[in-house]
Amino acid sequence: MTKRTLLAVLAHPDDESFGPGGTLARYAAEGVDVHIVIATDGVAGSVVEAYQDELERLVAVRTKELEAAVAILGGTLHKLCYRDSGYINDPANEHPDAFIQADEQEATGRIVQLIRELQPQVIMTHDETGGYFHPDHIMCWKITTAAFHAAGDAAQFPDLGLEPYQPQRLYYTAFSNRWVKFAIFIMRLRGQDPTRWGRNQDIDMTRIGVDPNKITTRIDYRKYWEVKRAASAQHTSQGGGTSFNRLLPNWLQKQLFGRDGFMRAYPPLANGRREKEFFNDE
Repeated sequence: MTKRTLLAVLAHPDDESFGPGGTLARYAAEGVDVHIVIATDGVAGSVVEAYQDELERLVAVRTKELEAAVAILGGTLHKLCYRDSGYINDPANEHPDAFIQADEQEATGRIVQLIRELQPQVIMTHDETGGYFHPDHIMCWKITTAAFHAAGDAAQFPDLGLEPYQPQRLYYTAFSNRWVKFAIFIMRLRGQDPTRWGRNQDIDMTRIGVDPNKITTRIDYRKYWEVKRAASAQHTSQGGGTSFNRLLPNWLQKQLFGRDGFMRAYPPLANGRREKEFFNDE
């Protein structure tokens, strides 16, 4: 039986847990060789009040949190160690070491190297909007999509000295705008501005989420809900995953949100078909 391997390329320490952590935990528990690439060091991320005195050593703090979370999820961690570019229109965007300032060809080559070494059948990353237009997320989408298509081409990145390998499938993370629209409705009832949401007030809720019809793949991870929660809890400097839905009881959160949504970018699913697995014969 061919070893099943999944490679997830994500932007920040915590994206693996707060994002598709349930899916990663499920596949790891089912025997899939799960590899998690984190592109940045998280240095420009905002922190909860209790960590305001830790800003000088934030990279070390977030690295420790990340390593603990990935161990709980059951994956193997790979760090690209680019500098966090900060939030949307953050001055950190202009730092010469910021991820979004990196040479795209060089960064793509690093993902190609991992693909050729690990030979995953399935690759997952952020979508072209980065979920909420975060520049680092969008950069992940760019280099991972390019690497997916380049890895099987012997003419590209020959200096790596590795045999070409073409993964079978590419997925982008996605969440339905149906819940987003409901959240916007509640925010407006409470007199909150949905165009300035989040700790940095840089997220425009009216622009995020995708039409549910564009979500091709839903992975049910309710059996691994507590694993995702435990991994998220390791990211204490970022609130431990408690900021969203904390007013709902855990059992209800599990039933409502215990499925991750994805868009299958390659190969596309024909005729509006839907799937519940990454690894199947279709």
